Amino acid sequence: MSSPLDREIDAPRYRVVVNGRPAYRAESPSEIEGYVARATITRLDGSPVYESYLQYQIFEGEIFIDLESAIRDGEQRARDAINTGFPH
Repeated sequence: MSSPLDREIDAPRYRVVVNGRPAYRAESPSEIEGYVARATITRLDGSPVYESYLQYQIFEGEIFIDLESAIRDGEQRARDAINTGFPH
């Protein structure tokens, strides 16, 4: 991954790809309010992550002032999903 908005993390048996993006103010679409992140979890061996799904999506979380905090949040929510067995 070459973009500072993306991070690839290997967690035992899993790969987590966290994607950050700017969140723009509704009243001023050219002004960045902060950053949000989402994550995709896959298995390193290519087998299903959860039931028959090859990927598990962690949707965007709250808005953070800085990109690094948003990326950490996306990673933590992905690790929580892995640790709890991928709840719906």
